[in-house]
Amino acid sequence: MLTAPKPTESSQPPALDDADRLIQGVFEPPNGVVLSAIARNKWVVCVFAVLLAIAGTAYGLSRPRTYTASATLQVGQVNPNSPGFNGFAQSATSLATAFSRGIDAYPVLETVQRKLKLSPLQASARLSSEPIPTSPAFQVIATGSKEAEAVLLANVAANALINYESKSNSTNPEAESLLHEYQRASLELRRIVANVVRRSKGVHGYNSALAAAEAEKSAAVVKLRALGVAYTDAISSRAPSSGLVSLLAGATSASNDRTSKTEKFGFIGLLAGIVIGCAVAVLFGRRRTSRSFAVGIETQSSQQRG
Repeated sequence: MLTAPKPTESSQPPALDDADRLIQGVFEPPNGVVLSAIARNKWVVCVFAVLLAIAGTAYGLSRPRTYTASATLQVGQVNPNSPGFNGFAQSATSLATAFSRGIDAYPVLETVQRKLKLSPLQASARLSSEPIPTSPAFQVIATGSKEAEAVLLANVAANALINYESKSNSTNPEAESLLHEYQRASLELRRIVANVVRRSKGVHGYNSALAAAEAEKSAAVVKLRALGVAYTDAISSRAPSSGLVSLLAGATSASNDRTSKTEKFGFIGLLAGIVIGCAVAVLFGRRRTSRSFAVGIETQSSQQRG
């Protein structure tokens, strides 16, 4: 009975070096070549990472600083002992969100322009506001190239916003209109009373013209009284002219973004250095493999000739 011959050691495929693997892979690096190239040339990655991280840090330090200052404003007067404190706290939190949006109002920007010589466009770009969560307060935030500029802008804008909110919320157009109507009705009543007095002179008994004048007088009196009551109600329901928004804490100092810019550009440089270092390390690995491949071809050719 015939048995298949056992494979000998000479019949097994020879081990392949890097050059042979490169030929079998159709000049494509096999799996692990990139990682091995980076591992062999990790010093290249470290050098590029350190150099570009230092360059990014230096660039961040050379960038101009931006200073930020903030002033805190409060809605109404907080009195924890008042019976309606809980309801006030909830409504004041909503009002703080609404009032904070008035930082871009034209009267506010106009005041800033008059006091600091900043155009509305420049002031709007350097100003912002945001409510403080779960609090009846909000912040006016200002930026500037110098600390004093940011602090001054924050305080001027905060005071301008207080005046704007007080005037806009305390002004009732209906009350103004009722006041003008009341003045006209008062003058009209005086004219009618004078007409009644003039017609009543020398009149005895019933006179139709005098009766019409008396009726006009009565109507004018009723109208004037009604306008007075409506005007009083409109005035009493109007918001107070002061205390609606008050300054809780003015801006006294400003922080700058030097540290954050330095960290950001340093981190970007570090990442860029790692990427470039890995690319250079792989390039070095490819060149080494190419040299090994050339040496292998020469060795095979010499063996064939021999």
